Amino acid sequence: MNQLRAQGLPEATDDLWSLANGPSVNVNLYSACISNGVRFHSKDHDSSHKCQNSGLVVEGEHERQTINFYGYLNRVLETHYMLGHRVVLFQCEWFNTGSSRTLHTDTHCTSIDVRSRWYKDDPFVLPSHVKQVFYVDDTKLGGHWKVVERLQHRGIWDVPEQDGFEPDNVLQQNETTDAVPVSVEDPVTISLHMNDIDPQIIPSEVVLQSVNRAHNNGVDEEEGCDNEDDYYEH
Repeated sequence: MNQLRAQGLPEATDDLWSLANGPSVNVNLYSACISNGVRFHSKDHDSSHKCQNSGLVVEGEHERQTINFYGYLNRVLETHYMLGHRVVLFQCEWFNTGSSRTLHTDTHCTSIDVRSRWYKDDPFVLPSHVKQVFYVDDTKLGGHWKVVERLQHRGIWDVPEQDGFEPDNVLQQNETTDAVPVSVEDPVTISLHMNDIDPQIIPSEVVLQSVNRAHNNGVDEEEGCDNEDDYYEH
């Protein structure tokens, strides 16, 4: 890549050249992150709080089949490259869901035996590939079985970008002054816009009123976490 760049060839773009030269030895570590309007916390953080924001799922390949990998977020890593490029990674641990002994699925729910782990040598994913899930006790199977719960997060609006209006400031309902926001563009992103319908412009006043009403009523229990000093906003 360095030779291509020295020759001035168009294939040696700034992005590829920066990545090809590898990251800096310095890596920033965080225990929390806001990605695509969703708040994630590390498993260690959740262990000392009543709320749960560390569960996640991501699609991946196992034995040439696309499956869902379920697990927890351990840490958020921010790596630095030349020309000011940065890449954010989630370091995760995955539950072993490779057999019927550890994974039960039916038309209503998915249950996981959370005692076993796998893919320990492949813990990293991009935040844009991740969706948040919650794990609750399986009252039927009991023991170490957890039911996977998915949901559409309240407070995330399908609002087209407009000059003078920054929806990200509205989405962070429980962001506190103790948080350290860091803005980085993920090389792979998930669009929150729907392409099959015409966009609807929602006035910022309506969004703020809805957010304040939800916050005052205390409905966002899954995101109602305490102050976080070690925070990353993506």
